[in-house]
Amino acid sequence: MNRFSILFIVFFGFVAATSASATTHIVKFGGRKYTPKTLTVAVGDTIIWQGDFEEHPLTLTSAPKGAPGFAHIEKGSSFRYVVTVAGNYNYICDEHEDEGMVGSFTATASH
Repeated sequence: MNRFSILFIVFFGFVAATSASATTHIVKFGGRKYTPKTLTVAVGDTIIWQGDFEEHPLTLTSAPKGAPGFAHIEKGSSFRYVVTVAGNYNYICDEHEDEGMVGSFTATASH
């Protein structure tokens, strides 16, 4: 077996192991709250918000440096976000933040 073959096997083994350990978290919303309101996740995990975005547009208000943001998600009934950077994140409903419709999650470096 040559060195390229070994690197290929190691790389895809790492990718498979990383993918297998990723978790999907569901945040449901309606009324004036997110359930759950806070989460602890790992880098590589996916968060899916489920609810009526027309009534409750979703915006990420703070995130660690280098993390992709999102703003004013206002269509559809689900939104998927893959966590790529460890740190603290905060999000709001654009329409109901003043009524306490806020949420957060903390991402750790690994499971």
